[in-house]
Amino acid sequence: MPKVTVYIPTHNYGRFLDKAIQSVLAQTLTDWELIIIDDGSMDNTKEVLDKYREHPKIRIIEQERKGLNVTNNIALRLANGKYIIRLDADDYFDENILLVLSNILDTKPEIGLVYPDYYHINEEGEIIELIRRKKIGEEVELLDLPAHGAGTMIRKECLIELKGYNEEFSCQDGYELWLKFIRKYKPYNVNLPLFYYRQHSQSLTKKYKEILETRRKIKRNFVNKYKRGNTLKVLGIIPVVKKPIYPQSAPFIKLAGKPLLWYTLNEVQKAKALDRVVITSEDDDILEYARQFKDVITLKRPIEMAKSISKIEDTALYVLEYMKKEVAYEPDAVCILYITTPLRKYYHIDKAVDTMTIFNIDSVISVQEELSYCYFHRKYGLEPINNSKRDLRIEREAIYKENGAIYISRTNVIREGRLLGKKIGHIIMLPEESIKINTDFDLWMVEKIITEWEE
Repeated sequence: MPKVTVYIPTHNYGRFLDKAIQSVLAQTLTDWELIIIDDGSMDNTKEVLDKYREHPKIRIIEQERKGLNVTNNIALRLANGKYIIRLDADDYFDENILLVLSNILDTKPEIGLVYPDYYHINEEGEIIELIRRKKIGEEVELLDLPAHGAGTMIRKECLIELKGYNEEFSCQDGYELWLKFIRKYKPYNVNLPLFYYRQHSQSLTKKYKEILETRRKIKRNFVNKYKRGNTLKVLGIIPVVKKPIYPQSAPFIKLAGKPLLWYTLNEVQKAKALDRVVITSEDDDILEYARQFKDVITLKRPIEMAKSISKIEDTALYVLEYMKKEVAYEPDAVCILYITTPLRKYYHIDKAVDTMTIFNIDSVISVQEELSYCYFHRKYGLEPINNSKRDLRIEREAIYKENGAIYISRTNVIREGRLLGKKIGHIIMLPEESIKINTDFDLWMVEKIITEWEE
């Protein structure tokens, strides 16, 4: 019985496969088995595998195309090792990965999963950057950034207990497993780069929209399955002013033939995670327009709360007090939805609420990840906001900017006069979903996306 089972799922990655296999054969830990599952390849994969068919520690499985998660479960059923780790066919291991990660599981029985830092490499195998993960327990307590699906070593008994991988999803297997895992077991990570993760034209990571959409479905599925009976009551609040600072974001300005206000009201109708919705404004015309939307409560607020210097927390408190007094309703959380980000969809709202539910946090905001280098202006000119080198990306120094689309906080946070609490989660929205209308260009761009963008 080997200590570690390594498995390599492959589909049309024949040109990279030999490198992956060789990286397993080169391991300093020798107590391993390797299962290679050819998932319906149509390239030269068979010729590569022919070189290893007689190897005593390698088993080769050839099957019709089944997809990654089904293949993961097949590997789990075939594995003889105490620990199991996946290596994607286009990636490869450092020679010490099995030794280091298995030693951690050997010496820390309370740990069920361990993962390392890693290198990004390009199609030619050249190192692009080093990805250093935050150290669990020292640099991070909120476990909302999952371990990588490959290069992570897991106790097989934990995987079996969790019933393996959900075959409903075609990608993001590691994310779905992570959510199930952290409910019951402790993860651990080591700050050594121990595998090489290739980015190329066929990488799933290039399909960013698909990844975000799949994560949304995974979260919804997780909440339905594991949080049944613990659904949050969330009050949606749409604060609207008649004359905003930027005239391009006025509620009745036309956008692809509809008032700007329509886009937010239309989406909240479809959001499953909102328990009730209140639109509040100082203007009677705005409230009258909103009454045509089913189940939207209209509430006139004092003119003082509609000024540019007014705090949104005061409006939220005003709405909370109204709902408590008039209908004896007290939500668990409040979701602020401004009309100035009209490309926010109902599923972004649901995803944000699910994020709060899963991770039991104080607040959730919608953000964009800022991949460009950002700077402060200091005494001697521009100074990088973080001090990372251009060839080194560190997770703790990733920059996220709020896009103004979604703010959700627990009711107790709002009642303390704060918009956001101490523990803040996030959902990532794509740039084309995050445009906030402040200028004529923003308005033009959003209309172009609505009328001409091809999904």
